[in-house]
Amino acid sequence: MTKFPRRTALALLSGGALSACVPSPVVVTRAAGDPFEGGIGGTGIVGVLNDFGSLKINGLRVELTSATRYVGAFGPVASGAVAPGMSLTVLADRSRDRLVARAVRIDHPVIGPVTRTARGPIRVNGVPVRAEPGAIGTLTPGTRVAVSGIWTPRGIAASRIDPAGDLADGVAGVVERGGATGLTVGGTPVRLPGIAPASGTFLAVRGTFDGTAIQADQTRPGRFGAATSPLRLLSVEGYLEPVAQAPAFRIAGLGHSFARDLRLAPLAADRAIFFGPYTGTFAASSAYVLPESFAARRSLLRDGLPDQAISTR
Repeated sequence: MTKFPRRTALALLSGGALSACVPSPVVVTRAAGDPFEGGIGGTGIVGVLNDFGSLKINGLRVELTSATRYVGAFGPVASGAVAPGMSLTVLADRSRDRLVARAVRIDHPVIGPVTRTARGPIRVNGVPVRAEPGAIGTLTPGTRVAVSGIWTPRGIAASRIDPAGDLADGVAGVVERGGATGLTVGGTPVRLPGIAPASGTFLAVRGTFDGTAIQADQTRPGRFGAATSPLRLLSVEGYLEPVAQAPAFRIAGLGHSFARDLRLAPLAADRAIFFGPYTGTFAASSAYVLPESFAARRSLLRDGLPDQAISTR
């Protein structure tokens, strides 16, 4: 894969260069243009759904079959529940020169009441949420919503906001020690019925938000759950947040660590898609910087990834 300096890649991703740098839909093969650089094995994809025509997510085209399973955080859902702007976790396999989805999970980072103080940001379950440009739906104080989007170091960048309906209050993010209950998920204090998972891991929680904390009724650990075959490759859309351990960053809300030898500081302020092998840590080998607008990303990624990647090595 051709490696470009960060400044060059950013220039090619802006303005009139967009049409020139967007190729035909990405087909994941061992040939040039493969964002996974020819790796094989089960593939985990975490990102926001841009469009249909199969699933168009993270600049990839993931095919659906009659065997594809659709699930929410705690059970099956209809295939029609999936919509553009939603946060998805996809487990896929290669079939010849295609990615084929085994399972598609809808991930809502937060579900709950929308609140706002006179001087503060809009919050859901106490988590700051901002609707990015081009987001679908609105954040209206006093309503209950199911938020789709990705975590940032300061909260959630929402790409879609839907009425929560009969969905229980919830949060899905990284576990940390602290807060009013001694444990937080994505910054929301949580009261768990059992033993708390380790800090830095991913946990989805459903229950009741009392204005201060969520009393959990259901929990699901792990971003990818019990995958039926080992994950070898990851594609993750996200923002970096600083941590004490090398390489000094992790992807906000992911619950998996990077390999320690990566150079990530040039991407510290950017939304990006990261690609690379997974061997217990995420050895991301390349990244693609994205615009801060859902509408702009849909246009940019509709037909595939830009030709230029930023090396993290």
